[in-house]
Amino acid sequence: LDSLHLERKMGRSSKDKRDVYYRLAKEEGWRARSAFKLMQINDEFNIFQGVTKVVDLCAAPGSWSQVLSKKLRSQKSEEDKEKVKIVAVDLQAMAPLPGVIQIQGDITKLSTANKIVEHFSGEEAELVVCDGAP
Repeated sequence: LDSLHLERKMGRSSKDKRDVYYRLAKEEGWRARSAFKLMQINDEFNIFQGVTKVVDLCAAPGSWSQVLSKKLRSQKSEEDKEKVKIVAVDLQAMAPLPGVIQIQGDITKLSTANKIVEHFSGEEAELVVCDGAP
């Protein structure tokens, strides 16, 4: 095999893998295939354990917030679900998600940071996630 043929073949297999996760995300009802990335991180490092207060920066389209909502709120009583606070922040608006407070704002602005802090009523977030790119 020459290197050009190998590049084409590798490029195709890489694209095929993306397509598998894209299709799987749609089949399972996730907003984007990036949901699997956060679930894999949690599977490996158990970052959700004991967490009830989370900030999701650069949240749109909302797949990470969707994972957080399902993983942190599922199999809990209504009272315990109310204790879970997820604040999602992005410049873009997102479709609503159960148990997720949304802030449309710029994460580099102090005014947005203040809005995030207000939602935690003097308490600190236990986890901050971000899937943004510069």
